[in-house]
Amino acid sequence: MENPQNVTLLQPENGSVTAPLQRYELPAEAEESKGDEAPVWWDSLEETSEDRSVPAPVVFVWEATALATKDIQYRLLISSNSELKDPMTINGLSQLRAEVFHLHLGTRYFWKADARANGTTLAESPVWSFTTNRTTPRWIEAPGITNVRDLGGWPLPGKRRVRQGLVYRSSEMNRHVEITDEGTRVLLNELGIRTDLDLRGVGGEALPALDSDRVQWINVPIRPYECIADDEGKQGYLEVFRVFADPANYPILFHCWGGADRAGTVAFLLSALLGVSRENLIRDYELTSLSIWGPRLRSSDVFTALLDALRSFGPDAGVHEQAENYLLSVGVTPDEIATIRSHLVEDCVGI
Repeated sequence: MENPQNVTLLQPENGSVTAPLQRYELPAEAEESKGDEAPVWWDSLEETSEDRSVPAPVVFVWEATALATKDIQYRLLISSNSELKDPMTINGLSQLRAEVFHLHLGTRYFWKADARANGTTLAESPVWSFTTNRTTPRWIEAPGITNVRDLGGWPLPGKRRVRQGLVYRSSEMNRHVEITDEGTRVLLNELGIRTDLDLRGVGGEALPALDSDRVQWINVPIRPYECIADDEGKQGYLEVFRVFADPANYPILFHCWGGADRAGTVAFLLSALLGVSRENLIRDYELTSLSIWGPRLRSSDVFTALLDALRSFGPDAGVHEQAENYLLSVGVTPDEIATIRSHLVEDCVGI
């Protein structure tokens, strides 16, 4: 083997990182719209069975000069800490590039690559940095299932945002779709899911899909939309939000069948409680249209029924106060609401 000093890793002149991009970006007219009269831009999408609720990766590229041996493999280290403490590490790379999913939005990362052969580090690059796109939502690729995304990242008043990496929503993982081994690895090892909150009904529909030694399965059957106000429905939503009120349960993945209606209602209530804007609440609901379950539109009768049901908990109030009033009415305590907010809201000054 030649002298290891002959191996040098360089950052390409045209940049080393491509930030994550959504496959379908929001048109400018929808971005600027306000209220319920916003353009229904989903109508411009072709009907297709393609799952568009998936992220594009962050692509890392570097260069190597004076390669000492053909047996070299590369290692990529990524961290939000400038000293690369506790990095995400990708080993055994044979190419001068890597695609990485599931970085947090609006976050500055530091990274470097090194070259290794026979267990010996031959050379390492300088440490470079970049900041990921802030565009919500943070989609998750978990093969075998669909409509997977982080509830975190949405902006809140007062230079705050919903904390990422704690609450995820998705389709079911068994029965109508089947999560793969790789999808399971993403949920358990990358996201660290500790609680599977299953909103499906009883009678064989709801079954656990993840390792019970690592993930607790909690089944709370609920009904969506205007059913939140039914006496029977209120008990289910109380149980759901008591799961969110226990910090020991996080990170939490909640789902129904498609992650669209029952899960969509829970996501709307939780995000409204945290202070996500009305327009972004509606947008998040409509984003399910990018999955394989068909459109979910702000103009639909069922979504309008949800807004009408909430309106009865504060006719002259905003959606945030309506959601809080509703949850108080079903039995969620002020202390539990405070715990949910303190756990899921973070400052983003300087981010």
